[in-house]
Amino acid sequence: MINLRDRAFLLTLADTGLRVHEACNLRRGDIDWLEGRAVIIGKGNREAVLRFSRRSLRAIKDYLSARAEMDGSSSKALSSLPVFARHDRASGKKVKPISTTTGRGIVNQRVREALGEEAVGTITPHSFRHYFVTTILLASGNLKLAQELARHQNIAVTQRYSHLSDEELDRKYMEIFD
Repeated sequence: MINLRDRAFLLTLADTGLRVHEACNLRRGDIDWLEGRAVIIGKGNREAVLRFSRRSLRAIKDYLSARAEMDGSSSKALSSLPVFARHDRASGKKVKPISTTTGRGIVNQRVREALGEEAVGTITPHSFRHYFVTTILLASGNLKLAQELARHQNIAVTQRYSHLSDEELDRKYMEIFD
């Protein structure tokens, strides 16, 4: 079950641009499963619409399906339960959300497993947000789109993600002037 949770957590970070604390605070009832969206309260207490990829929704559904018995035995309404729950002895039979520390720990553990100890710390939860914005910019070339999807109030923040390689600069230059 922990593997399913961690997979869903990492894919959600990568495909939604959620900040780690926002992912940890996500509740089942926040997600509109038919639309693949959620309304969240983000940074600065601002309400925002979040979009989910099919792969992140599938991973979340797989995890929640494996967790169904645990959720069913909870005395709380399903909609109020966290999407990403703790699975340690200290939480007992209660369904408690993971903390931001746990979220960072998931990233560190999975980086350690995939890339080795020396890579721990080089990839952080914020790296997934960076990946999200960079992917949007590379696919669309649209800075305003990236700003809106990343929920950046200031476009200058989004611009920090727009690193173009020399190869991309050469190719675009030749498209314009050749």
